[in-house]
Amino acid sequence: MEQYDEIKILSWTYKGFKTPNVTIKIEDQPNKNTNFTLLQMLSGVGKTTTLNLLRYSFYDLNDHVSKSEIEKLIEELRSSDSNIDQGEFEVIFKLNKTINYRIKIIFDYITKEINYETNSGEEGYSPGLKLPPELKRFITPEFIEKTFFDLRMANRLYDKEAGETDKTIKKLCKIDYLDEIENSLKKYRVEFIKKNRGKLKDKDLSTKEKLFERLTKQRDKVEEKAKKYKDKKYTLSIKLKKIIEDKSKIENTLKDIKNKIHNAQKTLDEKNENLRLAFEETYDYLKNPMSINKEIEEQLINFEENLYKHRIPKAVGETFFKDLINDVKCICGHKMTDEMKKIINDNKAFYLAEDIVNVLSPIKTSVQTFEKRDQVMAKKSFEDLIKKEREANIAQKEFYKITSTTDDETYNQLTKDEVTTQNELKEITDWLEDEYEKPYSPDDPPDSESIKYLNKRLLILEKEIEERAGAVELGEKIRKLTTWLKEIQEISLEKISQKIIQDVNKEVKRVLPLEKIYIDSIKNRITLKTEKGIRKTGSSGGASRGQMARIAYLFLITLLNRPHLKFPFIVDSPVTDLDSIARTEIARSLAKILDSQYIGLVLDEEKSNFSPPLYKELDGNISFITAFGKNEAFPKMIELSKKYNVDINKFDDGIVAYGKDFFDEFEGAKLVTK
Repeated sequence: MEQYDEIKILSWTYKGFKTPNVTIKIEDQPNKNTNFTLLQMLSGVGKTTTLNLLRYSFYDLNDHVSKSEIEKLIEELRSSDSNIDQGEFEVIFKLNKTINYRIKIIFDYITKEINYETNSGEEGYSPGLKLPPELKRFITPEFIEKTFFDLRMANRLYDKEAGETDKTIKKLCKIDYLDEIENSLKKYRVEFIKKNRGKLKDKDLSTKEKLFERLTKQRDKVEEKAKKYKDKKYTLSIKLKKIIEDKSKIENTLKDIKNKIHNAQKTLDEKNENLRLAFEETYDYLKNPMSINKEIEEQLINFEENLYKHRIPKAVGETFFKDLINDVKCICGHKMTDEMKKIINDNKAFYLAEDIVNVLSPIKTSVQTFEKRDQVMAKKSFEDLIKKEREANIAQKEFYKITSTTDDETYNQLTKDEVTTQNELKEITDWLEDEYEKPYSPDDPPDSESIKYLNKRLLILEKEIEERAGAVELGEKIRKLTTWLKEIQEISLEKISQKIIQDVNKEVKRVLPLEKIYIDSIKNRITLKTEKGIRKTGSSGGASRGQMARIAYLFLITLLNRPHLKFPFIVDSPVTDLDSIARTEIARSLAKILDSQYIGLVLDEEKSNFSPPLYKELDGNISFITAFGKNEAFPKMIELSKKYNVDINKFDDGIVAYGKDFFDEFEGAKLVTK
């Protein structure tokens, strides 16, 4: 019977971080070996932080991360309370059901340093991270990255350039040990030459060795740069895709808004034109005051009658009378006498001047032609004007509302980000193609970034050094062994891959019963195919996001069941972006085939169609935990805690509740609005 080592996380404690200072205990139920736990937290309150802190507990960050990156990490985790000088995270795990290990990470906010302490079951802590030998041969940052999992990382499994599937299989199935053997052989060769070189006193050998060392450092430097660039290229590609998607959404929104703006502008113009016409109509009535006031009407009628009574001609003026006096004849035909001239001259004052006549004549006409119904029409005109003005004001407000809510600023920023990201991608791509993958040239300098030049030049130097140091036979044997190791690794990788494909595809039939999609290949990336053999290379190749997520899950679960180490599988947002069917089937698959500890860090909105089938499939053998800060504890949360006898005073700034009922009723972010 094969012997397995088993690791189970029992608890962890936060102190001095942005997260509440609480302890999360994951304990087996009485008389049950509980492997599954769902931990419910609010968005933005420590879920991803928890995942990362658990990751850091199994490898020393100081050995894998630069000082500047550590300082950045500390600032991200640091409590907002300026009085707190350090953060402490302690995780307790059990090895093979017997020994409890305690790992403590201390984040010093003053010195910007990270320190580890270990308690291996004895009294007190000792400095440093001291994992048991059973773990050391497995644990690497790459291994931890796969077992402490963010579902969004699943996308990398489908990316050709990332080459994530081969890396994952090598790490989890430990066939990367062959790489360590290869490195050991190379070190042995170096030591052998060092022993012999003292006898030789060969200056040329010394020069070649120094150049070999220089080129080796340059190759390592270039390989590290290439790795970072490839990772960054993938990250930027995802970022660019997201930017384009966001732009597309806004463009669709803007189209809608533009239509709304157009329609609003059309309505506004229409209402303003109606208002203008209504005003003109009302103004026509205003020109005749009789239509708007009865008293004015009566005064004007009386005025017009007096004008008629005095028989004032329509167009009589002072000039007319002057011309008449100077004429030899009267308009009546009689000879104009001096007496007649005197009478005309004396009485001309009773008649109006021409300019006044010009004013009064239209008034007289208006008075004479005025009809009573004009007053009724004028009233309606004024009412219509008020209505049209109100409609125009409403249209103006609606137009302003629409135009003021456009995403033009956001869109412009996204466009800038798109250009920046494209430029960064181009710079990386240009370096990878023009420098890193540049063909071999003997004329290249030692600081060349061509990996082909560096590898070939090192091989030439290696043989030259062996020849001068009397190590030709040893060098040839090591190179043969290295070739065999690579062949063994490739054969092992291929056989393991084929077995994984078989195991996953068996489960796929149940997980995707209606979709008939399977794994075709896992060489460098997951490639899918339909029942008819049509290949699908990811979302761009026709596979849905849900299909990809479910198969990625199955791929990882299958891998985790292979090593002789049962290590916790911890997943942040285990079913994010998955539909209800996908959630249910993933839950069933987890319950059926995962043999190690599972901890899912979930949001309230992720519970549906995931926790119920897990509970059912596991026959209730699952722990449900809910953790949240007291600053988020709205009255309803407090009432809920009291209802289920949760000790709300156990921790200063946080609440931890255990049990399915509380877990189910907890409504998370929805409570913020209540």
